[in-house]
Amino acid sequence: KSPVSAHLPPGFHGYGFSCTAELQSPAAFAAALPRDAPLVFVLGAMAQGHVTVDEHPYMEKMISISQYPLSGASAISRVLGAIEHEWGVV
Repeated sequence: KSPVSAHLPPGFHGYGFSCTAELQSPAAFAAALPRDAPLVFVLGAMAQGHVTVDEHPYMEKMISISQYPLSGASAISRVLGAIEHEWGVV
């Protein structure tokens, strides 16, 4: 049921991903993530348009992990792979 924000954990840090946002390497993004609260990621996997803060006001920051549009699966793989490497998940 809407709104999605009613189902998110309290005190979370929210990040949105879009190819139109500030470009960062996935490794640099993972290294800068806070570890004091749950993390929420909003990845746009749609045919047209972009994820925006207007649509998801609970996001703290918008970033891009590629200068090119990526599929949802590719974006998730890059982000989670970088986080696994940073946090030492084997």
